[in-house]
Amino acid sequence: MTDTQHTKKVYNKHAKSYHKKIKSKDNIWHKYIEKPAMVSLIKKDIKLKKVLDLGCGSGPFVKKLYCLGAKKVKGIDLSEGLIEIAKKENPKADFVVGDAKKTRYKNKEFDLIVSSLMVHYFKDLRPLFKETSRILNKKGLFVFSMHHPVMEVSSKLGIKKIKGSLLKPYFHNKKYNWTLNEKMKMIAYHHTFEMIINTLNDSGFVIERILEPVAPKIVKKLKKSTYDRTQKRPSFLVIKARKIK
Repeated sequence: MTDTQHTKKVYNKHAKSYHKKIKSKDNIWHKYIEKPAMVSLIKKDIKLKKVLDLGCGSGPFVKKLYCLGAKKVKGIDLSEGLIEIAKKENPKADFVVGDAKKTRYKNKEFDLIVSSLMVHYFKDLRPLFKETSRILNKKGLFVFSMHHPVMEVSSKLGIKKIKGSLLKPYFHNKKYNWTLNEKMKMIAYHHTFEMIINTLNDSGFVIERILEPVAPKIVKKLKKSTYDRTQKRPSFLVIKARKIK
């Protein structure tokens, strides 16, 4: 079984529970940290634009994209289970099951492409970024979030004693295992900043903005451990890139 097949199998199996967790008010990471960062980078550029949610999951971000002023929103994800939910909850949008590295969309079909926490599932970023460039209009925007490279190689904080360095080896592109929503055993890949930035450049993009979001003060009241963690080390990397070629 390939890593892509594994990811698809896990999301299909846990589609309903994953969707419930994503929409939960208790989902601090999405509600207060990652999604606000994404919104801050697209809110001035989305009005009346054709938008693709790449790796849309069950579609929780689509309603927000319309609220921000998108003219038309489409979504693509590898999980049939998640797309089924997305279609039911967002009848206004157009969802399909497909491979983000090889879509059926036309050249230059979109003005803006957003992708939330999907990029780290790919070992080789080149096919993904090349495809994104193909279906994006000239001077279009690609805004995406992913696991932060430093977080991926950090030892867990909060333990009483840490032997040696806080950082594990950084210069590699190896897979790592992590657990999503306590039950979903996922496989992702570590990427250095060099890999991410140079592959974007090679695919025709230039980076306009980078965010390393931390939790706002309200999170300190909701879950102090999460607040404290984000003040010490980054969890997400959010990039706004513009197509120039």
